Amino acid sequence: MWFVLTLFSAILLLLPVFAESLTATEQRGQQIYLQGLSPSNREITAVLGPERLEVPAAIMPCVNCHGHDGRGRPEGGVTPSDITWAALTKPYGVTHPSGRQHPPYMLRHLKRAITMGRDPAGQALHIAMPRYRMTHQDLADLVAYIVRLGKSLDPGVTETILRIGAILPPSGAFADMRQAIQAVLLAYADLINQKGGIYNRQLELHFVDAPATPTAWESTVRSFIEQAQVFALTSSFIVGAEAEMSTLLKAQRIPLVGAFTLYPQVDFPLNPYVFYVYAGMAAQARALAVFAASQHAASHPPAAVIYPDDPMERGIAESIVTQCQQAGWPTVQSFGIPRGQFNTASWVQRLRQLQTEILFFLGPRAATNAFLREAVKQHWRPKVFIPSILTDRESFQAPESFNGHLFVAFPTLPRDHTPSGLQAYGQLDNMRTLPRTHLSSQLATLASAKLLVEGLKLAGREISREKLVQALEGLYEFRTGLTPAITYSPNRRIGALGAYITTINLKAKRFVPLSEWIELK
Repeated sequence: MWFVLTLFSAILLLLPVFAESLTATEQRGQQIYLQGLSPSNREITAVLGPERLEVPAAIMPCVNCHGHDGRGRPEGGVTPSDITWAALTKPYGVTHPSGRQHPPYMLRHLKRAITMGRDPAGQALHIAMPRYRMTHQDLADLVAYIVRLGKSLDPGVTETILRIGAILPPSGAFADMRQAIQAVLLAYADLINQKGGIYNRQLELHFVDAPATPTAWESTVRSFIEQAQVFALTSSFIVGAEAEMSTLLKAQRIPLVGAFTLYPQVDFPLNPYVFYVYAGMAAQARALAVFAASQHAASHPPAAVIYPDDPMERGIAESIVTQCQQAGWPTVQSFGIPRGQFNTASWVQRLRQLQTEILFFLGPRAATNAFLREAVKQHWRPKVFIPSILTDRESFQAPESFNGHLFVAFPTLPRDHTPSGLQAYGQLDNMRTLPRTHLSSQLATLASAKLLVEGLKLAGREISREKLVQALEGLYEFRTGLTPAITYSPNRRIGALGAYITTINLKAKRFVPLSEWIELK
């Protein structure tokens, strides 16, 4: 009897969670509602106005006007209807501000409204409401989801818990970094929970180690998401698997706030679910080009970009050339070098013969100092511009004749650390005694976690992943106290989109700031 009662109690506790999960049909309908795209790649068309202008439904998905909760967002003088099922099925019917009245909706009425633009009384809906053409299956899926609007909770959310995940660096060479990131997240979650959580929901953290092999990324993270049922991810290491993770998170509709990566995926159309804190290598390179162009606006000396010849670096090199050309600097040549074929002596000779005075160096990192020493040997001393991603302690061992001729872009500097930001970190250190290594990674982790928590607060008690995305998109010059001001928008996914430019003082073995923050567009 005790076992039966215990089992029955457990079932009662779990029922609300299971009841709020979307079925496969509703999940397909959710994609149509949010994106205007059929899960089966079938065509969905929106027909607009008396002219019956036809456009892809992806341009005008339901969410644009009715919002993520279905209650409507006034815009341009038009107030879309509340299409939550409770509002549509009021037993006494509905009277609209225009005076139009109709009885309660039934499922067949809702289908007719979507496809023909008629309410239950047969009257035409507002002219701003598109009429949609889609298959019977897609229509049934969409209606099934609309019936659940305002009632379903995303995975990872209960009345008392918010489950947050993080992809940690792999063990081995990254073991210390892994420990540092995890320690900061655990301490920050403890702090938030001690203060009452987020709308009385406690943060519950789940971790997975990044796979050691590239081919295992997709399956490992997918399994983690399915098993842990996390609501969102934060401070996650995705180096080397940026494209794969971007695709997976978009398909799973899981927000990631703060990705450790060299190459943020920001090609259009943007992945709406991944938010980066700092600019990657591409934006750092662009900031270097902006700075170099401003310093040599009058002379525009011969310049060159040298890079490993693969698609990612080639695109970065092209962005440098474009940035310089936009500044009226046409004499910038670009040279791709097949990996493993970088002969420093021959390339120094070639660039010297071209009288190159400005060099944007994109790697390989291990060859930087050898390249500079060869340049000294051949009596050539250009100004060299390097993203910070390609620098390390060995950079201070460069030939001293290059003192003042090496320029490095950084996404953040100690000047971004405010007293309140450092105090917040100190509070976590007092709680858990944080590691003394990888301080920059710890501060980036804390900044990412702060951004996530701010987004969760702004999204409100009735939280959803889509509301979190929308809340983050509204952040403007948000101050973490540890980073440059963070700004996101529907068309921007890098919060601190820009860089500082420094030079290397090779005698003092330190970086010296040269510029204020260079904001990119």
